[in-house]
Amino acid sequence: MEAEELLVRIAEIEVYPEWLDAYLDSARTVGAESVAKENGVVCIFPMQAAEDPCIIRIVEIYRGEEGYRSHLATPHFRTYKEGTPHMIKSLRLVTMNPLDPAHMNTIFRKMDSGGIEEK
Repeated sequence: MEAEELLVRIAEIEVYPEWLDAYLDSARTVGAESVAKENGVVCIFPMQAAEDPCIIRIVEIYRGEEGYRSHLATPHFRTYKEGTPHMIKSLRLVTMNPLDPAHMNTIFRKMDSGGIEEK
């Protein structure tokens, strides 16, 4: 699949402090299961802001709109989506356009190889 066909999103989430640990468990679980089980999911990479642990950003990369729609219907995503609304203070999904789509595949190859590939 060409990088131009990928659907790239950033989820901007703020979690209530009293639910932070439970939310982090849910986010880690759905991210790991999605990448492991779904061909349409290229990346779900949850991160926590260093200056405020209640601020979560998730980089999501799908194999197009179909991969995204399929992800929304999975049992592990449904469990996450139905189990976390009371934990979330705010949520914003931002669709992104990669500035250098031709090199997106290089990122993942480099991670797999552990370094710069020799030509």
